[in-house]
Amino acid sequence: FLFFLSYYWTQQVLSNTVHVTTAGVIGTWWFAPNEASSCCSKAIGDSFSRATTYSFGSICFGSLIVAFVQALRALNRMLRDNEDAQILVCIIDCILGCIESIIEYFNKWAYVYVGLYGYSYLDAGRN
Repeated sequence: FLFFLSYYWTQQVLSNTVHVTTAGVIGTWWFAPNEASSCCSKAIGDSFSRATTYSFGSICFGSLIVAFVQALRALNRMLRDNEDAQILVCIIDCILGCIESIIEYFNKWAYVYVGLYGYSYLDAGRN
């Protein structure tokens, strides 16, 4: 289980770091177009450094929540070979899939707030 958790957590952290960096660059382009006027502007480096320093705890926390559900789903998929409890495994997979989709939806918008305004993960989720 811990191997699955570490794998999915690493994947989520990398993906969400890119998401927060992109939100920061788009926000800089929107609010201060002169700072993000070229392809290799200073806004990219600034947004990446904010994502990997100040906002990295928020990225790791939100990623851990999604990674935990993904690891549970991976274990549940391994149980599908057991023919005794097929209906229970399918119900659990459906519930975990719904929970994962809801969490990923809220994460997407929470990370936009983290990238734009520098909120913590919980404050961004509330907004």
